[in-house]
Amino acid sequence: MTVISASKRKHPRIPYTGKVDLKFNGKLFPDCTAQNLSLVGIWVVGCQEQKTGNLCEVEFHDAAPTANRPLRLTGEVVRVGDGGIALLFDDINLRMYNDLEALIKEKGGDSTFTVDDFIE
Repeated sequence: MTVISASKRKHPRIPYTGKVDLKFNGKLFPDCTAQNLSLVGIWVVGCQEQKTGNLCEVEFHDAAPTANRPLRLTGEVVRVGDGGIALLFDDINLRMYNDLEALIKEKGGDSTFTVDDFIE
Protein backbone atom coordinates (compact mmCIF):
# COMPACT_ATOMS: atom_id res chain seq x y z
CA MET A 1 0.00 0.00 0.00
CA THR A 2 1.24 3.48 -0.87
CA VAL A 3 1.76 5.86 2.02
CA ILE A 4 -0.63 8.79 2.00
CA SER A 5 0.56 12.10 3.39
CA ALA A 6 0.23 12.22 7.16
CA SER A 7 0.18 16.02 7.13
CA LYS A 8 -2.68 18.09 8.45
CA ARG A 9 -4.10 18.45 4.95
CA LYS A 10 -7.84 18.11 4.69
CA HIS A 11 -7.69 15.79 1.66
CA PRO A 12 -5.30 12.82 1.44
CA ARG A 13 -2.96 12.70 -1.53
CA ILE A 14 -0.86 10.08 -3.18
CA PRO A 15 2.55 10.33 -4.81
CA TYR A 16 1.80 10.50 -8.53
CA THR A 17 4.40 11.09 -11.23
CA GLY A 18 2.15 10.73 -14.26
CA LYS A 19 2.19 13.05 -17.23
CA VAL A 20 -0.53 15.63 -17.76
CA ASP A 21 -1.21 18.17 -20.47
CA LEU A 22 -2.19 21.62 -19.22
CA LYS A 23 -3.92 24.21 -21.36
CA PHE A 24 -4.05 27.82 -20.15
CA ASN A 25 -6.06 30.21 -22.36
CA GLY A 26 -5.54 27.99 -25.39
CA LYS A 27 -1.77 27.62 -24.84
CA LEU A 28 -0.78 23.98 -24.43
CA PHE A 29 1.88 22.86 -21.96
CA PRO A 30 2.31 19.19 -22.96
CA ASP A 31 3.79 16.36 -20.93
CA CYS A 32 3.99 18.17 -17.59
CA THR A 33 5.03 15.96 -14.69
CA ALA A 34 2.75 15.69 -11.70
CA GLN A 35 4.15 15.13 -8.23
CA ASN A 36 1.08 14.26 -6.18
CA LEU A 37 -2.66 13.88 -6.63
CA SER A 38 -5.82 13.97 -4.54
CA LEU A 39 -9.54 13.98 -5.21
CA VAL A 40 -9.51 17.77 -5.16
CA GLY A 41 -6.23 18.75 -6.80
CA ILE A 42 -2.80 18.06 -8.21
CA TRP A 43 0.74 19.42 -7.86
CA VAL A 44 2.50 19.87 -11.21
CA VAL A 45 6.20 20.56 -11.67
CA GLY A 46 6.96 23.66 -13.77
CA CYS A 47 4.54 26.20 -15.27
CA GLN A 48 5.69 28.72 -12.68
CA GLU A 49 4.89 31.60 -15.03
CA GLN A 50 1.23 31.05 -14.13
CA LYS A 51 -0.51 33.23 -11.57
CA THR A 52 -2.82 32.31 -8.71
CA GLY A 53 -6.39 32.30 -10.02
CA ASN A 54 -5.50 31.24 -13.58
CA LEU A 55 -7.76 28.50 -14.94
CA CYS A 56 -6.65 25.58 -17.06
CA GLU A 57 -7.72 22.30 -18.59
CA VAL A 58 -5.93 19.21 -17.27
CA GLU A 59 -5.71 16.00 -19.30
CA PHE A 60 -4.21 12.89 -17.71
CA HIS A 61 -2.15 10.65 -20.00
CA ASP A 62 -2.59 7.43 -18.07
CA ALA A 63 -6.04 7.75 -16.51
CA ALA A 64 -8.72 5.09 -16.58
CA PRO A 65 -7.67 3.07 -19.64
CA THR A 66 -10.70 0.84 -19.17
CA ALA A 67 -12.97 3.87 -19.57
CA ASN A 68 -11.68 4.22 -23.15
CA ARG A 69 -11.69 8.02 -22.83
CA PRO A 70 -9.22 10.55 -21.49
CA LEU A 71 -9.75 12.09 -18.08
CA ARG A 72 -10.10 15.84 -18.53
CA LEU A 73 -10.69 18.20 -15.63
CA THR A 74 -10.57 21.95 -15.12
CA GLY A 75 -8.37 23.43 -12.46
CA GLU A 76 -7.51 26.72 -10.84
CA VAL A 77 -3.99 27.68 -9.81
CA VAL A 78 -4.09 28.08 -6.03
CA ARG A 79 -0.36 28.19 -5.32
CA VAL A 80 2.83 28.90 -7.27
CA GLY A 81 6.24 28.05 -5.84
CA ASP A 82 8.61 25.28 -4.82
CA GLY A 83 9.24 24.45 -8.48
CA GLY A 84 5.63 24.01 -9.55
CA ILE A 85 1.97 24.88 -9.24
CA ALA A 86 -0.91 23.57 -7.17
CA LEU A 87 -4.19 23.16 -9.04
CA LEU A 88 -7.57 22.84 -7.36
CA PHE A 89 -10.02 20.89 -9.50
CA ASP A 90 -13.18 22.77 -10.37
CA ASP A 91 -16.64 21.75 -11.53
CA ILE A 92 -16.23 17.95 -11.25
CA ASN A 93 -19.21 15.87 -12.27
CA LEU A 94 -19.92 12.31 -11.10
CA ARG A 95 -18.23 10.63 -14.11
CA MET A 96 -15.09 12.72 -13.63
CA TYR A 97 -15.09 11.99 -9.91
CA ASN A 98 -15.41 8.24 -10.52
CA ASP A 99 -12.61 8.28 -13.11
CA LEU A 100 -10.36 10.33 -10.81
CA GLU A 101 -11.09 8.02 -7.88
CA ALA A 102 -10.28 4.98 -10.06
CA LEU A 103 -6.98 6.56 -11.11
CA ILE A 104 -6.05 7.30 -7.50
CA LYS A 105 -6.90 3.76 -6.40
CA GLU A 106 -4.97 2.30 -9.35
CA LYS A 107 -1.85 4.40 -8.80
CA GLY A 108 -2.02 4.71 -5.03
CA GLY A 109 -2.78 1.17 -4.01
CA ASP A 110 -5.50 0.28 -1.56
CA SER A 111 -6.45 3.85 -0.67
CA THR A 112 -9.65 4.34 1.22
CA PHE A 113 -11.41 7.56 0.29
CA THR A 114 -14.89 8.51 1.32
CA VAL A 115 -17.25 11.06 -0.10
CA ASP A 116 -16.26 13.30 2.83
CA ASP A 117 -12.75 13.45 1.37
CA PHE A 118 -14.22 15.08 -1.72
CA ILE A 119 -17.24 17.11 -0.68
CA GLU A 120 -16.85 19.92 1.85
